[in-house]
Amino acid sequence: MRNEELVAPVQRQSFGIKEIKPGMQFQANTEQGPRVVTVVSVTDDEVTIDANHELAGKTLVFDVNVVDVRAATPEEVAHGHVHGPGGHHH
Repeated sequence: MRNEELVAPVQRQSFGIKEIKPGMQFQANTEQGPRVVTVVSVTDDEVTIDANHELAGKTLVFDVNVVDVRAATPEEVAHGHVHGPGGHHH
């Protein structure tokens, strides 16, 4: 889901470059770790950035074909999830 709290103005001088245009992307260091932000708008003093994922708030439609079905292994049933080739890897 899109979170409007992830859209915020930042002082233009924080970017350290002269040419900043809407649509440009930068990596920002946040409390949650590195995050890609997209420039929404630019003024002389501020750059408005959007840290939402580019697909946030959009309806996604997948077209898939199931090509195989198998019974869960006893280990998968015990762990409550599917294991990849070669077994348990976490």
